[in-house]
Amino acid sequence: MDTKNIVFTADNNYIQHLAVTLVSLLENNKDEKFKLFIFSSDITDANKEKIAQIIKPYNCEVEYIVFDRKIFEHIDAGRYSIATYYRLLMPKYLNVDKLLYLDVDMVINDSIKELYETDIENYYVAAVEDAWRDKAYRNRLGMSEDAKYFNAGVLVVNLKRWREENLFDVFIEYEKNSKIELESHDQDIFNAIFNGNWKRLPLKYNQYEKNPDLDKHNLLKIFTQEEITEAQEHPVIVHYIGGRKPWHYRNEHVQKALYWKYLKMTPFKDYKPTDKSLRNIISKNTPLVIRNPKRYFKSLLSKS
Repeated sequence: MDTKNIVFTADNNYIQHLAVTLVSLLENNKDEKFKLFIFSSDITDANKEKIAQIIKPYNCEVEYIVFDRKIFEHIDAGRYSIATYYRLLMPKYLNVDKLLYLDVDMVINDSIKELYETDIENYYVAAVEDAWRDKAYRNRLGMSEDAKYFNAGVLVVNLKRWREENLFDVFIEYEKNSKIELESHDQDIFNAIFNGNWKRLPLKYNQYEKNPDLDKHNLLKIFTQEEITEAQEHPVIVHYIGGRKPWHYRNEHVQKALYWKYLKMTPFKDYKPTDKSLRNIISKNTPLVIRNPKRYFKSLLSKS
């Protein structure tokens, strides 16, 4: 049985969500053998033991990649964790030819075998196109006129090519010399450097749609209705993008229940949302037309 290499990046604050993503991966891929590489500089021994408990019943081993965070000390990640930049280190620290990178704000809902076996010999990565970065933004990154922009939450990575082209140094050089604010941080770096040389994956492998009514207009610009429907009804990977996540009480993601399903299978099963206040309970149960009329009418227009 071939080993599938999986990479996560996380800090200690996100260990619960890493656990959920990990359990969902293992539960839906019980016939696979995995080698996990977790890039982190601060996961505690106690939390490493919890990860060990999770993977014990499965054909899986884990290696923690520890490094000096000073390499990223000049970077302001804003509302994002600096851990998102850790994946830039993959060609520097890993000696495998191919891997699957996964964000830790997602749930795997089916087998990733077909995804992992995607032929990427002539590409840097395989990924799902992003629906929100327009041509003007891509131009500011220095991308070619016809180059498409991908979401970096799910990446099938040709790491052999990354190493051969010394891409770690290329990534860091681009970031240091960038004259614009990189709003999507290392995702912008990947897109600028790869400049369209990536393989397009179906939306079902990175279903990042938050609200079917509000997102439909943008999605239809780059996906067919068939692709969107398949991703909605049979997502292989659900990606909870945005600032409000499924572990937040006020989150209203259509696939929120999947996160809680797998949370109950982790050592963090007793977690209670920290934002469940009286104010938020009232807000969440107030009709949308009252608490956010602009969003309500935008939703109505998208259906017409």
